[in-house]
Amino acid sequence: MFKRLRPALVLFLTILLVGMSNPSPFAQEMGGTVYIREVPYAVADIGASRTRPPARVRQDPVSQAASLVQQARAQGLEYLQSKNEQSKKAAKKNLEEAEKILRKELKNNPACEKCLESLATAYFYMAYFGFSGKYDECIETAEKGLAQFPNNTRIAYTKAAAHYNTRQYPEAIKALKHFLVISSGDPQSEDRARQLLLDCQQCFLTGWYRQANFYQSPESRIEIINPQNAAREIIFQATPEWELTQGASAYTQLTANVPQLNDPEIQSYFEDLISRLVGKTPGPNFNYKVTVIDSPVVNAVTVPGHIMVATGLLTFAETESELVGVVAHELAHNYGHHAARRFIKATQAQLLAEYAASIVRAINPRSQTAQVVTQLAAQIGIGLFLNAYSRHEEKEADLYGAHIMFNAGWNPTALSLGFLKMYKMNPRQPVKFLSTHPPLQDRADYMTEYLENFPLEREMRLDSEAFQKIRARLMSRAPKGTIIPPPQ
Repeated sequence: MFKRLRPALVLFLTILLVGMSNPSPFAQEMGGTVYIREVPYAVADIGASRTRPPARVRQDPVSQAASLVQQARAQGLEYLQSKNEQSKKAAKKNLEEAEKILRKELKNNPACEKCLESLATAYFYMAYFGFSGKYDECIETAEKGLAQFPNNTRIAYTKAAAHYNTRQYPEAIKALKHFLVISSGDPQSEDRARQLLLDCQQCFLTGWYRQANFYQSPESRIEIINPQNAAREIIFQATPEWELTQGASAYTQLTANVPQLNDPEIQSYFEDLISRLVGKTPGPNFNYKVTVIDSPVVNAVTVPGHIMVATGLLTFAETESELVGVVAHELAHNYGHHAARRFIKATQAQLLAEYAASIVRAINPRSQTAQVVTQLAAQIGIGLFLNAYSRHEEKEADLYGAHIMFNAGWNPTALSLGFLKMYKMNPRQPVKFLSTHPPLQDRADYMTEYLENFPLEREMRLDSEAFQKIRARLMSRAPKGTIIPPPQ
């Protein structure tokens, strides 16, 4: 009796052990840096006959490709740990074969969910193991997959991991939040997703300032190649002193013929506000002098070392956070060194033209080039700060301004609300390419999306008694209504 039952018992135990050996739904790799979702796949045939060995069932192409991807994952991790070249070659071969199969299947059936899922995973491993240089194909495939199958958790998580590895933290945050919304309720996977979400948010809050080392970067200087010795020479270097000098010159011209409001209480309020903003977000070492302009125009302007605020902005803003949003945006232009970067870019273009047209430069290139730089600085002057910023610079100032507000304790959503308020007052703007700023509706839209990356559940400042007090004083003396300056 036992002899007759032994084959079935062995088969049962084999199936049981194989099932217990399958990996958990999610695995954390490489010291917590990357989180990848695993999909166990069957390796035993439970319909086998008692009298004959189980027949091997041939996998369909999609399942075969998924198996190749999982094999490549194991081989790739082994390569990273042991530097075994055979494992590297095997992983690369399996991923390339899986890609070939899946692309063929998608050509015949573009709505194959498993194909898109496995292909996004294959592209992820190709980049992760160093077989391809970018995660672009993974992200692109994942986006296509989520467009068709928005509830696919694996695609959402793979997309988040790809964004994380390329330091695209806002996109990673968005993908992780989407994953948590559609998750089927697996506590282990959701806990890991939440932990990665916190990590992404921390990176987002601390890694936004791309000009933190501006003065040490190539972006801050102008270099030429000396034709006599082929040596690279620096003929201009932006410094805090140079920026402050340009700012002082611009301030003198900007305030030459405008009425100023001499009110010690309002002056003290603004000085405290500016000090709080710049104190919580270290940037250029500028000590700002505040000037209040007695004008109904809704505006504020900053140059290195100075900030000018019109009384019209104080009466337009209904809360302190709305006022701070505009001021933070203007300060952000200085954080981004937009005037200095603009001067360097314009000078480089001019030098290129001068260099091509002048033979004299070959005799004394450094002297001639330095002279051109000096002349351009004098010619451009105030135009560095008055000419319209590019849409890229304005958007960067919007995003930087949100961080400056948040770091100082104000709710950055006031930026988006302020844009919408301005739009309602002046909806008939010209075509965006002719505008000095991006259209207010566009700004409100992209700011709303960007603000979702902040931990807005924190308690933050929206208003203050001090602001409402000085606003009431100005409202009592202001003419009815306010105006917004037309686009230049």
